Amino acid sequence: MIICPVCKGKMKKIEKKYICEGNHNYDISKYGHVNLLLSNQKNSKIPGDSKEMVLSRKNYLEKGYYQGISEAVNRAVEKNLGEKKEVKILDIGCGEGYYTNRLKSMLENLNIKNDIVGIDISKEAVISAAKSYKNIEWIVASASALPIEDESLDFIICMFAKIIPEEKMRTLKKGGKLIVVSTGENHLLQLKEVVYEVVRKECYSPIEDLKIFEHIETLNEKYITEINEKESIENLFNMTPYRWRSPQSGVEKLFSLDNLKTTVEINIDIFEKK
Repeated sequence: MIICPVCKGKMKKIEKKYICEGNHNYDISKYGHVNLLLSNQKNSKIPGDSKEMVLSRKNYLEKGYYQGISEAVNRAVEKNLGEKKEVKILDIGCGEGYYTNRLKSMLENLNIKNDIVGIDISKEAVISAAKSYKNIEWIVASASALPIEDESLDFIICMFAKIIPEEKMRTLKKGGKLIVVSTGENHLLQLKEVVYEVVRKECYSPIEDLKIFEHIETLNEKYITEINEKESIENLFNMTPYRWRSPQSGVEKLFSLDNLKTTVEINIDIFEKK
């Protein structure tokens, strides 16, 4: 289901390369990923999350604080499998691969044959994913120009990532499901109360932006997580957008804590291509 980003021809994996019908070829790295991001698709010199942000996220997620998010997403996929015994899935904005890998493990436990591709615009994130999880196709690419064949996917997972409706519509099969995960209004509320004097509750709904799909349902997952390590509190903060726009005094106050209990809340919107 992977296509050439230049000519859109189908690609085959031959030894340590992907080669398309038009004879464009792309090296598979020593870690196992391939870079299909064209220079004109970059939004900056080094697009996506930095190595520091990727490491913070990896270290935080591996502690299990967001396992509840992973399990909620996996339940949503399982609920929408129907009679399928084989699925093709794209995880857009896969990051360092934590959620993608847990999804693959769930499907294998259900004896569902699966091909999963993880895509992220951050080279550092994809390298981290490829180093950790060897049974998934990892690709550096842009969500605005997916190197994925038309109508080839049963599921697209979009977790906290940019939404490009047309590309998702193009690559999903008829009846395919798009699962969009976004933060709920109380997500990390207690963390924000430490950092900011005035806390604004924010909640994004993707429904208006995805009118070309049929909206099936919204699922909410909410729980309290307790973080007992300074390092994990710092990692959590550094993997969020708050690291770019927070008062220094608030950040110092947060980093002085030995313990933090905070709400984790997400919304899972499920859409179908008719």
